[in-house]
Amino acid sequence: MRYHITLLLAKTISFLMRLCGRRATHLPGSIAIRLCPDFLKHVGRPKTIIAVTGTNGKTTVCNLLIDALKENGYDLMSNSFGSNINAGVASALLHNCTIFGRVKKQLAVLEVDERSSLLIYPYIRPDYILCTNLLRDSIKRNAHVEFIQYIINSAMQDNAKLILNGDDILTCALGSEKQQKRFFGIARMPGDRDVPSPYAVRDITCCPVCDAKLKYEFVRYNHIGKVYCENCGFRSPDCDYLVTKIDEENGAVTVLHNGVSTDYKMVNNNIVNIYNMVAVIAVLQEFGVKPEGIQRAFEKAHVVKSRYFSESVCGKELVMQLAKGYNPIACSRVFDYIAKGDEKKAIMFNLDDRDDAKSSSEKITWMYDCDYSSLTDPSITQILVGGKRRYDQLVRLLLAGVPREKIHMTEFEVDTPSLIDLEQADKIFILYDIYTTEMGEIVHDRLKAKIIAESKKAGEKA
Repeated sequence: MRYHITLLLAKTISFLMRLCGRRATHLPGSIAIRLCPDFLKHVGRPKTIIAVTGTNGKTTVCNLLIDALKENGYDLMSNSFGSNINAGVASALLHNCTIFGRVKKQLAVLEVDERSSLLIYPYIRPDYILCTNLLRDSIKRNAHVEFIQYIINSAMQDNAKLILNGDDILTCALGSEKQQKRFFGIARMPGDRDVPSPYAVRDITCCPVCDAKLKYEFVRYNHIGKVYCENCGFRSPDCDYLVTKIDEENGAVTVLHNGVSTDYKMVNNNIVNIYNMVAVIAVLQEFGVKPEGIQRAFEKAHVVKSRYFSESVCGKELVMQLAKGYNPIACSRVFDYIAKGDEKKAIMFNLDDRDDAKSSSEKITWMYDCDYSSLTDPSITQILVGGKRRYDQLVRLLLAGVPREKIHMTEFEVDTPSLIDLEQADKIFILYDIYTTEMGEIVHDRLKAKIIAESKKAGEKA
């Protein structure tokens, strides 16, 4: 009775919020769980649930997965417009059922925050769980990565088929021997190292079986790569879905599965998005989508604008790039990506945490877990920093070896466009945190206006 009353009330609240033009993606679910703590246990469950978790890449993978499934004719529900904690999942399931609790759609793709696993998995019992990676994240949110691994494992149900990153030894350890596991990864590529970078943190250095020091066949970044133990013979698993070729010139990747190689259009040439691509390919094929259906979907696929957006303005390339503040590995990957290419580049830092900036609390440890060494590349001519932690960023950049004359500071992030020397930049990256998207857009608009104005002046002089 309690569940049915809660369902009716939550459905009413959701309807009224939508009537007022609001998405109702969090509040109805939050109220439902508060009134009925085991609401997720009772609410209508789709026949098949695909859950996506991991430190980085969840949202991109979910968006690519949803688009590909729809392109192949599947009718599904998701929480893509809401939160990925239990309240967001509850709201999504609530919207997918009638007032009598009957399910409207029989397939769900749900993004699940790794810390919320214990509050979600035991109730919804996903059929497929994809884990993109387990990497160091914000200390204040996620503590240590092995703690997150423990949470996910404690919540795991034996019925779920696991699709795991075979190049991440921490992710590989998820689940039990009873579960079906499929691994995805990327073969050794030019630029991969024989030994770890001295500037990159690693969250696992010892064998999980015998505690001897792990060796690498190759290391790509942080602890991502192929490892083995000389003492006990432990090693990374072979991948069921393996990227064997990355053809940037033709914008394609080749994936080997069951001895058959298939080419797919490259969604984005950042290595983290190559991982996201092969993760999606693995889930789709395990679910039953044929390679040709995946190829067709990837022809139309792209990384969502909230993560990456590029445009040309008067001969300058402007790039809006999400770089999660307080997430050292995500920021390291962005810095490394920016350093590639010979064109002259400028970077605008807008990475202060929105809530911490309000209270002025000092959370800067993530900067020293983050690898800033890529920012010393000669192609990066200017780094423009604004916000309360601009001096902290200055110190970190100087310690990494960035010349002082390349670093320019201003009190407010939105004023960084005023500092840029456009003659010294062909490509400009605007970095912003997931909670400061609006600020990033203001910076983008001001920068775009400056480029247009200076281009117009130059035209008039000519």
